Amino acid sequence: MHTLSRVILTSTVISALTFGTLAPAIGSPTKTADQPASLSLPLADEPQTWVGAHRGQWRDHPENSVPGILQAVDDGAEVIEIDFKKTKDGHLVLNHDDTVNRTTNGRGRVEDLTLAQVKELRLRQGQGNGPSPLTDLHVPTFSEILEATRGQNILLNLDKGWEYRDQLIAELDAAGMLDYGLFKGAPNAEEANEFMAANPRAQYMHIIDDDQVDDFAEFTTNMPDAIEVAFDTLEDTQAQPEYLAAIDARTDLWLNSMWDSVGGGYTDEASLRDPNLGWQAMVDLGADVIQTDNVRMIDAWRDGRDVTTAGMKPSSIRAQAEDFLDDPAHYADSNDHNDCVSGKAIRNPQSPVDVCDLDGSHIVQYIQDGEHFTLEVEVDRPGMYTLSLRHSGDKEPGGTVTVDTEAEHSTPVALPNTTHNRAFTVTDLGKYKFDKGTNRIKLSFTHPDYMSVDWLQLDRGQRADRDLMNMRIAAR
Repeated sequence: MHTLSRVILTSTVISALTFGTLAPAIGSPTKTADQPASLSLPLADEPQTWVGAHRGQWRDHPENSVPGILQAVDDGAEVIEIDFKKTKDGHLVLNHDDTVNRTTNGRGRVEDLTLAQVKELRLRQGQGNGPSPLTDLHVPTFSEILEATRGQNILLNLDKGWEYRDQLIAELDAAGMLDYGLFKGAPNAEEANEFMAANPRAQYMHIIDDDQVDDFAEFTTNMPDAIEVAFDTLEDTQAQPEYLAAIDARTDLWLNSMWDSVGGGYTDEASLRDPNLGWQAMVDLGADVIQTDNVRMIDAWRDGRDVTTAGMKPSSIRAQAEDFLDDPAHYADSNDHNDCVSGKAIRNPQSPVDVCDLDGSHIVQYIQDGEHFTLEVEVDRPGMYTLSLRHSGDKEPGGTVTVDTEAEHSTPVALPNTTHNRAFTVTDLGKYKFDKGTNRIKLSFTHPDYMSVDWLQLDRGQRADRDLMNMRIAAR
């Protein structure tokens, strides 16, 4: 099991440790069930837990794009997850869905389009929902990804590529980059054993979920380089510490923190409230790799920074949306019932204001046109304060918010489409004057569908660091 310490090495030494002669190469044909395989860099006695970037750094660039992959590396990820589809004329391109509808300005199934037709399309920002605005980027081929990442100290997690594994091996081998690829899928143990026996130099990660709990016992000749364990509740057999410890003793353990159904509640958003509710809990279970949708924040935490106060100065005042004034005179909701999904209401399930747990974030969710709520803040020093709002929503346009204080009324402030309801961002709302003591702030919303709000923050004078506020902590 890894501890959380960062070892600073030159790029030459790191490259040698990963691919060179200072240690057996990853994917060495010597790996067997009796000699555990490991994806971990041999960083003396205290290797760090690796970070896996889910679809690259889609917070800045389109998912599965070349800039998004390279940004994820810059932000601290050691492993980059990418998704595959094959075009009508046999080319492997990066695309998560069967169609290009969500992520591009095109329509149709990838398998029905030629590479030339796919290349005519432009990628949308982030995760593409909404639809989000177009960029000048195009869908990359696997060969373009290999060229862009050559020489980088990373592994490419080859997701949704199991059915294309022979072609993936051929392209990696032709590029002299077989050590960069991590094959994965959800085959049964028999098929996985056949793959490892036939491809001893290829790195392989096996997926275990509810239906494949017994697979681990069937690796008696070859051992996967890593095993990815997915669980939606902590009561699942594969989530039990004893089960995970048995895996961790034999090979590298991969866990996922993107959302509840793969991490059992140990999520990125829960970690931003308290790392012990997410990333630290996974490390305590033996995680050697954590796959995340928030590379910068997990890397910042791995460096010892306090992510729970990211974006705050000592003088900042933060009001959580779920702490709204629970008085019908101070809120309006378009429904007379609570819309949180079953078991996810975290305040008053009878309240029409939807205070929900969304994959670890405690938020006011399902905010629609005409809805409003009021927050109270305690101000020690009177004066001008910059307001900022952490919010999400996956429609275009992203909606608006209007701020009313006891002294001022604002014009509507546009809120961007964040391209996913779990993709929170922070937007400046402008400057407002507040008196010493208790102040009430009313937030009124419009949105073509619905949005979510996490918190409102007041910063005296200039607001806190913009990069931290948007969860954009620069890599070292």
